[in-house]
Amino acid sequence: MEALSQLLSCARNEGFISSFRVRGRGKEGLIVFHLLFANDTLIFCDAEVDQLQYLSWTFMWFEAISGLKVNLSKTEAFLVGEDIPMETLALVLGCKIGSFPTTYLGLPLGVPYKSTRVWDAMKERFRKILPTYFLSLFVTPTRVCARLEKIQRDFLWGGGALENKPHLVSWKVICAAKNDGGLGIRNLAIFNKALLGKWLWRFANENEFLWKQIISSKYDLQDGGWCFKGVRDRYGVGVWKAIRNCWENFQSHSRFIVGDGTRVKLWKDLWCENQSLEEVFPTLFNLSVNKESWVAEA
Repeated sequence: MEALSQLLSCARNEGFISSFRVRGRGKEGLIVFHLLFANDTLIFCDAEVDQLQYLSWTFMWFEAISGLKVNLSKTEAFLVGEDIPMETLALVLGCKIGSFPTTYLGLPLGVPYKSTRVWDAMKERFRKILPTYFLSLFVTPTRVCARLEKIQRDFLWGGGALENKPHLVSWKVICAAKNDGGLGIRNLAIFNKALLGKWLWRFANENEFLWKQIISSKYDLQDGGWCFKGVRDRYGVGVWKAIRNCWENFQSHSRFIVGDGTRVKLWKDLWCENQSLEEVFPTLFNLSVNKESWVAEA
C-alpha cells in the first residue's frame, strides 16, 4: 500500500488530482487527499472526468509496478455536497456508484449518530456481542441505554417480550463491583463515558497523529492545547462536539504533570494535590493580577 500511497501523492503534487482541505473558521486548514486502512483506501478528489481519468491511470501504474490488482468491483464513488450525474464519472473509473447514508467499518456515514436507524441496527448487534467500538465513538442517548439495559436484565432474569419475570435485585446492585456484592456488569452509560474519555486523553497526548491534526484544523484549541473549545451553534460535526462536551467532567478527574509549565494554569488546573490553587487559596487568587497565568510565569 505504500507504493500506491506514493503514486497518489505524486499525482496530487503534480496537480493532476485535487484534494480536500479541512478548515475551520478563519484557518488555512489541513489538506487530506487519501487515507489508508488495512486493505482499504479512501481518496478525496473533485467530481471531474479528468481527475478520475488520472486516478484510473494511477491505479494502472500501481498494478504494473506491484503486480497487485485494484478490485474496482468493490470500489464505490460517493458524491458529497454536489448534485451532478455520477454515471459518467463511475464509468471512467470503472466502479460502482455509492450513496449516503452508508456504513464503513461498521460505522454509519451520512446520517446523524442520534438517528433511530443507527441505534436500531446497533441494538440487534447488542443481542450477540457488546459493540464496544460503536460505544467508543458515539454518545449513547439515554433512551437507547434504557433499551439496551432491558435486554441485559431480560437475559439475566430469563424474561423477554412474552414473559414478565420478577427482577430479584436492583440493577444498580447488579452493576456494582464483585467486592461490593454485585456481579460487576458494566453500567452502559458509565462505560460509554469512559470510552469517550479515552479520545479526550488521546487528543491531549497524541500531537503528531493525523486525526488530531484534522480536528485541530477544524476547531479552535483551548489554552494549553489539551482540548478544543466548545461549539454551541450548528458549526462542526456532531460526533466530536458530543465528545467535547465530556471534557469538563473528564478534566475534573485528571491531574497535570507540570513539565516546563507552559501548558498548565497556575491557579485553575489540578497540578498540586487534588485541589486547584484557586480553591486552596481563594484570597490570594482574588488578589492576583493575572488569574489565567501559567505555572512557567510564576
